Formats: sequence, C-alpha cells, structure tokens
Amino acid sequence: MIPVLATSTLMAACSSYDPEHAAAQQRDYCVKLVAWQSARNAMLASASSVDASDWTNIHWPEADQADEAGSKAMDAAKVLDREDLDNSDSHNILHDTEKAVIDRNAVAEERAENYCTESGLADLVNGR
Repeated sequence: MIPVLATSTLMAACSSYDPEHAAAQQRDYCVKLVAWQSARNAMLASASSVDASDWTNIHWPEADQADEAGSKAMDAAKVLDREDLDNSDSHNILHDTEKAVIDRNAVAEERAENYCTESGLADLVNGR
C-alpha cells in the first residue's frame, strides 16, 4: 500500500504546473540574458583601453563582469531546461545560451532573444 501512495504522490508533485512560477523563471532568465549582453557590450567597448603588454597580469574588470553575467545567464538557462520551460518551437535554450555566451554565436544569441520575445518578454530584450 505504501509504494502505491508514494508513487501517486510523486506523480502529482511532478505533474503540477505553476504558470506564475514558470513566468518568474522565464523573466529571471531574460533579465540575466540581457545583463550578459550589456556586460559583453561594455567589455567590447572597453577593449581598446586594455594594456595587454603583460598578458599574465591583465586586469580587465569589464571582462570579469561579462564572464560573471554569462555564468548567471547559463545558470538561469539550466533552470529553464531542468523545469522543461523551453517554448515548444524553440531550440534548446540551454544549448543556445551556452553557444551565445561561450562561443559568441550570434545565431544562438538571436534564438535566445526570440525565446524571451515568445515568452512575452520582448520589452526586456528590446529595452536593453
């Protein structure tokens, strides 16, 4: 009797969908994606001011900020992936986010932006 009860309780917990929670996770992801884009753009704008004559001792705060923001965006994408919150017609949001952040893949970045737009968060992407 106990295994049946435990199984039915587990199934009920896994099948519940909370639209408010999903919307909050999607918004969190999109905020972090836009924060990464802003940090990346700031890093690129400051690239000419970096003294790379001693590459072992480069201090480039904008690059550190972009790396940190990219990690946060990827962490948020992992949550979306784990909770199966990809839009049905999107590519894998985790894969796209990793390709955009790590490989600087513009096509993957566009798909990540489209995910936000399709999630009703175009104001975040367009307002950056």
